[in-house]
Amino acid sequence: MYGTKGRIGLLVPSVNTVVEPEFNAAIPEGYSIHATRMRNESANVEDSIAMLAHVERAADELGSAHVDVAVFACTASSFVEGTRGEAELRDSIARIAAAPVVTTSDAVREALRSIGARRISMVTPYPSELNALEVDFLNAAGISVLAEVGMGVVDAYSIAEVDTERTVRAALDSIAPESDALFLSCTNLRTFEIVEDLEKRAGVPVITSNSAALWLTLRTLGHSEGVPHLGRLLAAPVPA
Repeated sequence: MYGTKGRIGLLVPSVNTVVEPEFNAAIPEGYSIHATRMRNESANVEDSIAMLAHVERAADELGSAHVDVAVFACTASSFVEGTRGEAELRDSIARIAAAPVVTTSDAVREALRSIGARRISMVTPYPSELNALEVDFLNAAGISVLAEVGMGVVDAYSIAEVDTERTVRAALDSIAPESDALFLSCTNLRTFEIVEDLEKRAGVPVITSNSAALWLTLRTLGHSEGVPHLGRLLAAPVPA
């Protein structure tokens, strides 16, 4: 039987082609990943909210697979309605899927807190309207965004096509000297292959949407070992 240590259910935006490959490449032996999709198209506020209409159906599908944790693998749709909306989203998925829930935005918030990051720089593929809402979400958690840049990619599918060098350049060009960490947002943005090198070049921990979600997922499942090649957050044993 697959998933003897834990079955991970992913609620994935329909256009997302990154989060599943990154999770599957990094997940420790003994865990299995099972995904369902939520229809979306654009990286904007309206579409991020509209995608939430598919959550109950997706959560019900994962519940039927008896997953041990349900992961809402979208950053924007988990912060777009603020901290109250994120909490309600978690509660709704937990009730329907009958499993503990990780949302990407909550995972980012908890990951930054875990490394003591209170002042960060942020890079996203989003337009400015989504960046502003993400800054508000992080500020509400006591995390100050000292510098932020959005690459203005509106077609959500095309985020996966953003060259990793473009992401690295945006990060190094925009990072504020006083930052405790660098955050790369969006589960459809390729980041796992650049985290280690970017940490060395930036001189601060690098947290990504997918690394944070993976970290909190493993923590929720009680995994107690580190995951290599994904930066400082996952290098040490994951606290149970």
